[in-house]
Amino acid sequence: MSTFVETMLGAPAGQPARITPDLVVVNDGICHTAVEMAGMVRSPAKVRVIFDHDVPTGQPEAARAFGEIRRFAKSNGMRFIQAQGVGYQYLLEQEVRPGMIVVQGGSHASIYGSVGALGINVSATELARVLEHDYYNAIVPETVTVRVEGTLPAGTTMMDAAMVFLSDNPCLAGKSVEFSAPTLDAHQKAVLCSMACETGAFCAAVTDTEGRDVTLDLSQVVPMVTTMPCPSRDVQKDAVRQPKEVLQGMKLQAGQIGGYTGGTIEDLRLAASLIEGKTLARGFRLTIAPATSADYLKALDEGLIERFIDFGAQISAVGDHSVVTQGAGVIGKGEKLLTTGLYTYAGCMGVEDSEVYTGSVPSVMAAAVTGQV
Repeated sequence: MSTFVETMLGAPAGQPARITPDLVVVNDGICHTAVEMAGMVRSPAKVRVIFDHDVPTGQPEAARAFGEIRRFAKSNGMRFIQAQGVGYQYLLEQEVRPGMIVVQGGSHASIYGSVGALGINVSATELARVLEHDYYNAIVPETVTVRVEGTLPAGTTMMDAAMVFLSDNPCLAGKSVEFSAPTLDAHQKAVLCSMACETGAFCAAVTDTEGRDVTLDLSQVVPMVTTMPCPSRDVQKDAVRQPKEVLQGMKLQAGQIGGYTGGTIEDLRLAASLIEGKTLARGFRLTIAPATSADYLKALDEGLIERFIDFGAQISAVGDHSVVTQGAGVIGKGEKLLTTGLYTYAGCMGVEDSEVYTGSVPSVMAAAVTGQV
């Protein structure tokens, strides 16, 4: 039987395949330079140009990138999307459907595998080629099948489970990860797929195929953190993921519910439920960054935003706040931040001599009350 990726690419593992995508995505992240390299756009109707990272722009370079991608979209007659929040989440909810192939510059296109679509991350150079030629050449990867069983213990989330999976399976580079996870809801599937490629996997998906290679037992999951801040973005995939208890008692100055993986309405509901009858730790700065405009509006309607404000949190604009070097949410010299965002490299959330750690919503909210891990 063919695996998910073999079916999508139309060839067996180890063989070359030419991919014609259904959607091509450009944003203001690390691959926005593709717009400078692309001499033409062959299929503008299938391209989405999204401004979702540095929102609103907090530095001159980000403003320049915004201008470049906006002009690129206008001159080529392509749809330009802004003020809608994290592009991955927006497209997952609004446009991506089972069986689609999405080629995107970035690190988390595997999220589309949660709905049976194939998301492929490419470099800026490759993204420019796809824009020009409307195809992408790849070698079909081998597949690792994963059986997800059990139930998450209280106080843990699928983010913790994904970090356990990555810690236990560090050698996934270049492979396709196929999850058999019939008991997970849509949000949990999205989190699992989006994080599964953190160590360099080609893609991830949730399918009906029975997992045989690896078992992820949710009942054994404990609260996790990314414990080793990285010196640069290039080595982020090598960050160490360990049980949260290794940092027990470490003082923190700030927390964030947001970043690429946080801030969905499910996350906001959970975060709000964890502050009932509690107060924000003195001197602690908590930032809430809704993932999309739709999430923000739902949170407003449900009274969640008001509860966060009463608790003492600051509310950021919607968008991918995994990297904020200037503006609201940054941390200063010697400060430590616990965030639901996935990046922990030096300077990703402020000055280079600060420290950033990744944790789940319950871990961040517990820190907001106590001021420590």
